[in-house]
Order: sequence, then structure tokens, then C-alpha cells
Amino acid sequence: MVGTMREAGLSLRDAAAYSGSSWNLLYHQPKPRFVSPDQSIVEWVKQLAVERPSYGTRRIAAQLSRELETPINRKRVQRIFRILGYTEPSKTKSEVIRARDKAPKASRPCELWQTDLTYVPCGVDGWGYLFNVVDAFSREWVGKQFDLTAVKENAITSVERALASHKDLALETDPLRLRADNGPQYTSNAFRESMKALGPRLEHIMYRTPEQNGGIESFHKTLKREYVWPFEFNSFQDADRAMDVAFADYNQSRIHSSLGYLTPYEFLELWNYDEEQDKKEEKVLNVC
Repeated sequence: MVGTMREAGLSLRDAAAYSGSSWNLLYHQPKPRFVSPDQSIVEWVKQLAVERPSYGTRRIAAQLSRELETPINRKRVQRIFRILGYTEPSKTKSEVIRARDKAPKASRPCELWQTDLTYVPCGVDGWGYLFNVVDAFSREWVGKQFDLTAVKENAITSVERALASHKDLALETDPLRLRADNGPQYTSNAFRESMKALGPRLEHIMYRTPEQNGGIESFHKTLKREYVWPFEFNSFQDADRAMDVAFADYNQSRIHSSLGYLTPYEFLELWNYDEEQDKKEEKVLNVC
């Protein structure tokens, strides 16, 4: 544009006057503006963001104005948030719950059990309901109850069977924790009262957060993929026999990467051996 005006024999000032443009506009070169924030304000923002993680920039600015007794502009706080990398969309209720309550970890067998039910197609008999209990530490499938009805009594029976086969171990844990979702079988008064009588401390996960019971959700995926989907059961009896075979194979023969590629029973055997060795060493040290 400048070259064209010069070819026409006009000076830049005359060309700007004829075109009605601003003289300054021709030479203006915008520069990025960056004002380094006051470090003391940055520290205040950091502290408030840690103490009040749910506060946004508007509320942080208001709180700072109260505490420092001087007006703090919201845009000032926004700039600090961008510098610190704190800017993010507001969390929903489910996101807050997920961040707060992660799936718990177990440090020994029979410390934490997880229970839930899943569906198994049974040919002419429709759907079968498989109530399961797994150990969060050893990945052992500790108990089950398979039936054509999804009643609370079957949920209770699955736990009773698991406790009966692990009576000695379960009694050592003080107390054994049992996590369940909020299905009607597990929130029923009958199930709650039965758990009080049997001993496990019942815990319910938050609504719509299956990851808080992730161990048994992962187990059900494995169960379906390896022991249900490859087969077509003609009846409930066929499916029932297959679930008995699956129960034995899963615990005795199926290896788990999370267990160092051992089966649940092999892992438990190794764990019990290590515990016995630790007890022997402790006894020797006490004698010495």
C-alpha cells in the first residue's frame, strides 16, 4: 500500500489525509503487553486456591479484597490463574465425588472384599443372576451364588459362602470390609442386618461411581470375556455347571499380571509362606 502511494506521487501524510486514515495507524506496531504480577498477591492466590479449591476467580478476588482490605480486581486474579495453570472448567458433582473417594487399596487378604451381581444368558431359561464376592488384595473369587432370581437372599448367601470358606482368615481381619454398590439387594434392610450378624463392615459406594468398586467390575469383565461369551448355554443347568468350572479355573489356573503372573491361589500360598517366615524371624529376634 505504501509503495502504491509513493508511485502516485503522494506523501504518506497526504495519502492518510485523502483516505481519512489515522496518521499514527500507519506506523503503529502493536506490542504484547505483560505486567508481571505482584509476587505477594500470587502467594495469597496460591494459598486461597489450596484452602478453597472450589473457589473461582471471582470468589478468590472477593476473599482477597476482604483479607487484604484493599480492592483486588477479578481480572488480576484471572491473569495469575493463567500463569499458575489453575484455569479449568468448574467440576460437576460426580467429578468432585470421584476426586474425593478413590477406590480403596487392601494390604492383606481378607481385608477388603467387593461384591456385586452380573447377568449370564441361560438359553431357554432366560437370564441367570450371578452374585459374586472377590478379594481386592489377592483377586481371589471368594464366593458366589447363581440363581434365576435376583433377590436379596442370594446376595446374602454369596457372602455367607465366602465367609464359610475363609472363616479363619476373615476372623483375623478387624474388621473385614465389604464394599457394595447401591443396588436394591445390597441396600435392603435384610442385607444390612445380615452383614451386622455375620461380621463384615458394610460400605456402599457413591451413586454412579462404579470405579469405587473397580475390582469386581474388572472381574466381571474378565468373567464375561473368558467364561461366558465364548459359550452358548442351553439352560440354567448348563450355565450353572460352567460357573462351577469357571470358579475353580479362575482361582487355580488363571494368571494375573497384577499378581506377578501368578494365580490367586499361588499368590496366597506365597503370601502365607512369607508371613510365616516373618513370624519365625520375629520370634528369633525376641529370643535373642
